[in-house]
Amino acid sequence: MTNHLFSSALTVGAGCAFSLEPPPCPAAEAALRRLTAGNASYLAHEHNTAKLTDLIRLQTAQEGQHPYAVVVCCADSRVPPEHIFQAGIGELFVIRNAGNLVTGSVLASVEYAVCHLHVPLVLILGHRGCGAVASALTHHGEGAPEEAALNEWIARVARGIGRVHSPREAELKNLESALAGLGESPALRKLTAEGKLGVAGGMYELRTGSVTLLREQI
Repeated sequence: MTNHLFSSALTVGAGCAFSLEPPPCPAAEAALRRLTAGNASYLAHEHNTAKLTDLIRLQTAQEGQHPYAVVVCCADSRVPPEHIFQAGIGELFVIRNAGNLVTGSVLASVEYAVCHLHVPLVLILGHRGCGAVASALTHHGEGAPEEAALNEWIARVARGIGRVHSPREAELKNLESALAGLGESPALRKLTAEGKLGVAGGMYELRTGSVTLLREQI
């Protein structure tokens, strides 16, 4: 997982209202380094090296959760964030849906984690071979009529990626759209402007297990 994104992610997307030059957030930078180290460990091991013990379960049940990062990612079963970043119980606040879209409910969950759990970093994690993006490219939300909810969802993905034809470019556009969606929250904008929150974007490669930060690909 290469680490060149952190500040630049805040400017992605024409609709993103984050500061072009956000002040540094040491806690977010530390969280991003921790994710980077976790992904490196994931690539080097065949199992999750995080501690998943009865003691940790008891401690988090009694003392509450203190995750170090929010990860918004796809619901695809091949994209398990706790494994990708070698995270244990209570370490990641994970929000998932098909295509890693930032909807109203996702934004509410992010605000809860950031404003009430004081999580310093939000990572939007896209992935290669995303089925939601592929469907948006081919069907544009015009699938079987009885699948109304799915059609509406895919149409939303299609609006986010715009007029692109390459799957790889579409996956990046989808990630950019999700990052821009975070800028719709006044609370998140305020915290980034104050240097209390960092936002990042990454792309997960299904074949290799590696996470590449967004600006490496644009």
